[in-house]
Amino acid sequence: MDFLLWAVRSLHVFGIVVWFGGLMYQMVATLSVAKAEGLEFAVQTIHELRRFVPFIWMCLWTVLVTGLALMLFNPKYMFLEFKDTWSILLAAKQGVFLVLAFFSFGYVRMFVRIDEMIGTQAELTADVRMYFQRMVQFGKVNIALGIIGILLASAMM
Repeated sequence: MDFLLWAVRSLHVFGIVVWFGGLMYQMVATLSVAKAEGLEFAVQTIHELRRFVPFIWMCLWTVLVTGLALMLFNPKYMFLEFKDTWSILLAAKQGVFLVLAFFSFGYVRMFVRIDEMIGTQAELTADVRMYFQRMVQFGKVNIALGIIGILLASAMM
C-alpha cells in the first residue's frame, strides 16, 4: 500500500510540474521571445503551441484522477465535513483546481479559434489579436492559480 501511495503522489506531482512548467515555458520563453521578434503568429510559434495542447489534457486528467485517489484514501478525509484546517485547505484546493480546469478549457478554446482563423485568413485581423491576448491572459491566470494551489497543498502537509 505504501508503494501505491508513493506512486500516486509521484504521478500527481509529475502532472502538476509538467502542466505548470509547460505553461510557464510558453508564457515566459516562447511567447515573450515571439512577441519581441514580432513572430507571435508565425508558423513555428503556432506549431509549438499546438503541440502543447495534448499535454494540457494529459496533465489535467492525471492531476484530477490522482488527486481524487489521494483524497479518498486519506484517513483525514470525511465527506463534506470541514472541522479541521486540513479539510478546509482541501476544499480551497479543489476550488482552485476547478477554476484552473475552467481556464485551461478557455486557453485551449482560444488557441483552437486562433488556429482556425489563421488557417482561413491571409491577413491578421483584430479578432485574432484579441483572441491571442485572451489566451495569454488565461495562461497567466492558470500560472497564478497553480501557484496558489501549490501553496495550499504545501500547507496541507
